[in-house]
Amino acid sequence: MFIPKPGRNSYCGRRDFRPISLTSFLFKTMERLVGRFLRDEILALQSLHPIQHAYQAGKSVETALHQLVVWAEKALDQHDIALGVFLDIEGTFDNTSYDSMGLALTRHRVDQTIVR
Repeated sequence: MFIPKPGRNSYCGRRDFRPISLTSFLFKTMERLVGRFLRDEILALQSLHPIQHAYQAGKSVETALHQLVVWAEKALDQHDIALGVFLDIEGTFDNTSYDSMGLALTRHRVDQTIVR
């Protein structure tokens, strides 16, 4: 269920509405079960890239930032050129298409029932 955000000139885009979750506990339980299945079964068979920090035990935003700082300090210590590029990815998940998510799940051999 979505309600319009106040003060908008038009209500044509996704960002013009605010979601209200009326999901029952059964759906939330199913979401947790699918998430656990993906972490424990799918990613155990085909792991993510070593520098991927999501969905991996012991890795987080803090470990990703630490790794970045270590790389930058190492480059500076060796008198190499260090370049930092920082992207604001606020809308990444809002703008990710269902097709691209489905393709990624299929590449990881997730059952099509879960993909759908």
